[in-house]
Amino acid sequence: MSRNEPQPDRARIEDFLRERGADRIPHPGGTLLAHLGRVERMLDEWGAGPDVRTAGLCHAAYGTDGFDEALIGTGERARLAALVGERAEELVHFYASCDRSAVYPQLGQGSPVVFRDRFSGAEGVPAEADLRALMEITAANELDLVEHNADLAARYGPDLADLFTRSRGLLSAPAQEACTRLLGRYGAGPVTGPLVGGLDHLVLTVADVEAGIAFYERVLGMRPVTFGDGRRALAFGTVKINLHPAGRELLPHAARPTPGSADLCLVTPYPQARVLEHLAACGVPVEAGPVPRTGALGPFTSTYLRDPDGNLVEISSYPQEQGHQAAPGS
Repeated sequence: MSRNEPQPDRARIEDFLRERGADRIPHPGGTLLAHLGRVERMLDEWGAGPDVRTAGLCHAAYGTDGFDEALIGTGERARLAALVGERAEELVHFYASCDRSAVYPQLGQGSPVVFRDRFSGAEGVPAEADLRALMEITAANELDLVEHNADLAARYGPDLADLFTRSRGLLSAPAQEACTRLLGRYGAGPVTGPLVGGLDHLVLTVADVEAGIAFYERVLGMRPVTFGDGRRALAFGTVKINLHPAGRELLPHAARPTPGSADLCLVTPYPQARVLEHLAACGVPVEAGPVPRTGALGPFTSTYLRDPDGNLVEISSYPQEQGHQAAPGS
């Protein structure tokens, strides 16, 4: 809220909500008006600013993706803005227009969230302040529902626990604590066995993406892949290597992404003699090997080389008796 913008009159806002029937609309915990008041108070307890608190009080004015009964049409935005302030109204509209099925799955995935407006279908990357306000109001709204309706809690508790765990970084500390306290029992609980069961992909920071692609395709037979917004990668088996250009790494990234800092071990079905022949044919010098080493499944034999960035690449062969069969045609 701008310093020059008059503070909203809460009594007038509540009168407006009553005028639009909020006190007559049934809602978990009593009426919609009672729910709106509790959301506002929860946001106040969490230390939210006046715009977010006011938006929480009016968050259902235009209806929401989960509550169709609007109190005012989006064609009357100017009237609501005059009552609550422009910034608070913007947040009310932002909350109401959120296409949850499109937005929620993106939260906590490490990429910019693309917001979809359910009213217009428009998409765009929202300001972080807007996204934080959206999730703070969302948390207050959903936690109030969980507290006042056991059936809703049982039905949606696990999904909400997952949502607020993934979006934890967008929530204030008090909101995080409240989510843990009220939704913790719906989580999966602590992991008692291995958390992971395989490698999906890894990232190499490279000086020249296309030079890296050419090397790994020519020497190691990996498959070039283009995905997302023109991003480049290499695929082999069920694993992928994403390539980040040095100085233009995608967020989030390693603390000190540097070309030549990686040490990779790749398993081949071929014996080391075939590996040496292939490397010689490709004009790739051997750094060391073949030498005995120990891998994840036991002893194997390795040959070392370097890629164009100086990353150390270990090509390893397990003994045939360990169940690693030779490649077709070998």
